Amino acid sequence: MNQPQHNPASSALERARTAEPVQRDQGYLWLLLGLLMSVTVFEGYDVTIFHLCTPDIARTFHLDDAAVGRMASLVRVGGMAAFFLVMYADRVGRKPVVAATVLFYTLFTLFTALSQGLGTFTLFQSCAQLFLSAEFGVAIIMISEEFPATSRGTGVAMLNMVGLLGVVAGGFLYAIVVDSRWGWRGMYLIGIIPLLLVAFLRRNLRETARFEALRAQRERNGANNTDVLGTLRLAIEPLRGPYRGRILLVALLWNSVGLVGAPAVTFFSLYAKRDHHWTSSEISHAIVLAYLVGTLGHLLAGWSLDRIGRKLTTGVAYVVGAVAILTLFQTDSHGAMLTAMVITVFAFQGARTATATYSSELFPTEIRATSYSLTVQLLGQISSLLTPVTVGLLSKSLGGLGNAVAAVSLGPVIGALLVWIFAPETRGLTLEELEAAAGD
Repeated sequence: MNQPQHNPASSALERARTAEPVQRDQGYLWLLLGLLMSVTVFEGYDVTIFHLCTPDIARTFHLDDAAVGRMASLVRVGGMAAFFLVMYADRVGRKPVVAATVLFYTLFTLFTALSQGLGTFTLFQSCAQLFLSAEFGVAIIMISEEFPATSRGTGVAMLNMVGLLGVVAGGFLYAIVVDSRWGWRGMYLIGIIPLLLVAFLRRNLRETARFEALRAQRERNGANNTDVLGTLRLAIEPLRGPYRGRILLVALLWNSVGLVGAPAVTFFSLYAKRDHHWTSSEISHAIVLAYLVGTLGHLLAGWSLDRIGRKLTTGVAYVVGAVAILTLFQTDSHGAMLTAMVITVFAFQGARTATATYSSELFPTEIRATSYSLTVQLLGQISSLLTPVTVGLLSKSLGGLGNAVAAVSLGPVIGALLVWIFAPETRGLTLEELEAAAGD
C-alpha cells in the first residue's frame, strides 16, 4: 500500500495554522496603543515644524535651495542610523529600546533649539531623528506582535493616525510662535515637558508576549546573548535564506514612496511661500487641513487592509499619491494647490500605513525588529536621503522646484507595480503562518 508523501513546507504551514498565537486581553491592547501613540504624535509634530520652519531656518542661516536639500538629506541620515538601535530590540527586547529612545530624543530636541549655527542644527536634528525613528520603528513592531491577525492593519493605522495631533499642534503653533521673539527655536522648546511626561508613563509597558516566548526559547538553548558580535550577526540574518526576497521588496516599496515623499515635505512650504507668496498663516492652515483629512487615509487604509487586502489597498494609495503630488507642484492657483495638497497627504498617509504593515509582518519574531529597521530605516531611506539633494540641484536647471519634483513623481507608480506583481497577500494570516509560508 502506497504511503502518502510528506511535504515539510505544508506541514510547517499546518502547524502554524493550528498553533495558538499569544493573545493579550483587550484592555491591555488599548493601554499599549495609548502608551505608544505619543511617538506618532511627536513624529507628526517634529516633521511638521521642521518643514514649516524651513523658510525661516533658511533665512537664519542664509541657505539657497541646494543648501536646504543638503541639510534635509543630512538630517535624514540620523533616521537611517536608527537601524543600529532598532536591531538591539531583537536581542534585549522591545521595551528597553522604546523606553530609552524617548529620553534621548528629548535631549537632542532641546539641543536643536539651542543650536548656534547650521552645523550644530543639522547635527542635533540628525541625532534627534535617530532616536525618534528608532522609537517609532519599535512601536510598530510591538503593535504588530501584540494585536491579533484580524486587526493588525487597523492597529498600525490607529498608531499612525494620531500623528494628526502633532501635525495640528505644529501647524497652529507655527502661525503664532514663528513670528514671535522665540522664532523657530520656540517650536522645538515647546515639546520638552510633554516628552518627559511620556517617558515617565512608559514604565507601565510590558515586553511583547512573542518576544518573551523567544527569549525563553533562547535561554533553553543557551543562545540568549546580547554581545555586539551576536547582534551584528543577527543584523545580517535577514539577508540570508528565504527572507532575502522580502527584504528587497519592502526596501524597494519604501524607496518608491520616498522619491516623492521626501521632496513633498521638504519643499512644499518653501515652494508655497517663496514661489507663490503664501503667508505663514496660509501654509499652517493648509498643513492642518491636509492632515485632518489625511487622518481618514490612515483609517480607510486600516479598514481596507484587514477587509479588502494588502495588495489592492497599497497599490491604489501609491498611484493616487503620485498623481496628486504631480498636480501639487505643477499648478499655480491657491485653490488647486490646496486641494492637491490635501489629496497628497490623504494618499500618502494610507500608503504609509499599508507599507508599514507589510514591513512588520513579513519576518519572524527573532529578526522582526532588525528586518523592519533594515528595510524601512536603512535600505528603504536611500531615495529619501538622495532626493532632496537631487531636487535642490535640479531646481535651477529644470526651471524651478515644481519641475524638479515632477521629474521624480513616477516613484510610487513603480511601487504599485511591484506590489501587484511580487507582494504576497497577507490579510487574515497570523505572523506564524506568514513565517511558515516564507519557506515554501
